[in-house]
Amino acid sequence: MNDRRAYFWMGTSIMALVVVAVAILLISSATAAQGAAVALLGVACVIAVSGVFYAVGRSEDAERAARQPPPEERPPPPPHDHERPAIDRRRPRPPRRPS
Repeated sequence: MNDRRAYFWMGTSIMALVVVAVAILLISSATAAQGAAVALLGVACVIAVSGVFYAVGRSEDAERAARQPPPEERPPPPPHDHERPAIDRRRPRPPRRPS
């Protein structure tokens, strides 16, 4: 997802939740409505804090990527041309169970 699109949807959802919560508070004076409005405001605050942490993390990632040099390509390791005495020294494996 594009960063601008993510920020747009986070901001839009925060504003929508705040508008709905304020509308509920203005329209109704019931305790359940006030509880729902406070819950919506809480969700809006959580999304806002998450958006801030997302933005900071993305900027740190971009900064770290800009500082890091591109990785060097290493040649593949040479094939094993030497003897492997450990294979000859190991204990024999137990027989396999029939399946």
